[in-house]
Amino acid sequence: MRICILGATGLVGRETIDLVARAWPGAQLDLYASRDQTLEHGGRSYAVTGAAALERDDARGGDLAMVALDDDHSARYVPRLLALGYRVIDKSNTYRTDPAVPLCTAGVNGRRVGTSTRLVANPNCTTIPFALAMAPLQQRWGLAAATVSTYQAVSGAGIGPLDEFLADAKRGYAEPDRIGRPFDAGKYAGNTVPHNGKTDEGGFSAEERKLMFESRKILELPELSISAQCCRVAVAVGHSMNVWFTLGERASLAELEQVLGESARTQLLRLFPGSAGDGLSALACVADRDRALVGRLRVDPRDPSGRSFCAMIVGDNLRLGAATNAVRVASRWFASQDPALQDPAGPATA
Repeated sequence: MRICILGATGLVGRETIDLVARAWPGAQLDLYASRDQTLEHGGRSYAVTGAAALERDDARGGDLAMVALDDDHSARYVPRLLALGYRVIDKSNTYRTDPAVPLCTAGVNGRRVGTSTRLVANPNCTTIPFALAMAPLQQRWGLAAATVSTYQAVSGAGIGPLDEFLADAKRGYAEPDRIGRPFDAGKYAGNTVPHNGKTDEGGFSAEERKLMFESRKILELPELSISAQCCRVAVAVGHSMNVWFTLGERASLAELEQVLGESARTQLLRLFPGSAGDGLSALACVADRDRALVGRLRVDPRDPSGRSFCAMIVGDNLRLGAATNAVRVASRWFASQDPALQDPAGPATA
């Protein structure tokens, strides 16, 4: 089995290298990035080839390609990878809105990936844990509405902003200032800032639009009433969400916890029982990187119908929100030798 990782030197690319070793031991890796270089990772040295080599006439094909690039570069290289015979998982926004391309969260709609599927879009890093938490509730009671407020880690912006954040935090917290004046109000360290890139005329950012559109597509609820507000917080890894949601039918907290806690149905989830959310935090996902963490379930007192609730959802944005989901989706084509990285729907049969 020959696997191409395009964008191998980035944060998600490095995580993908580690997961491939678990899912498909012995697979041959072809690593690509912006230029020829050597990647030191996990105690090993990897040769990395400049991505432009894929456009040469003698470029080598393979079985599976996982692409972790920006939208423009994905649009450039994904068609070439398909022409070279790869099945492709693309992690950018380029193909997510294309009705002909499955947008898949493993454990929710993996059945959309069949043996004839050649290209799959990987959802955004907040959409994946949100969909994993909502899907079992939707299946039991229906889902009528959701409001989501996200608190997203700096690593979602890439390796450069993460390294800058870590350096700024080290300098800022070294100063004995209880208010935070050593920090730059326009940067991430010691701060919370709007995730406001590409804000449209309606006032919603690209990140907010992704969460709303992708959730409707993955959950197959085109009329879902959903709104989102996103921000970046001074956390290295781990996206958190506060979610207010309304089910299609009345339910109790005990029933919600029972459904979310049934491992046979929600094996990609970890439930933190009780309304306090003890043990649930952004950093909790760094020790449980491949599952959505859900807890702090409460009744929303504004709705007398008994259908509305509040919850907190956390996920590792580099793993569950990106690399892990891509590997699990690819396991529909190529069965994973690590059961934890196999889509619960199993390998594709049609």
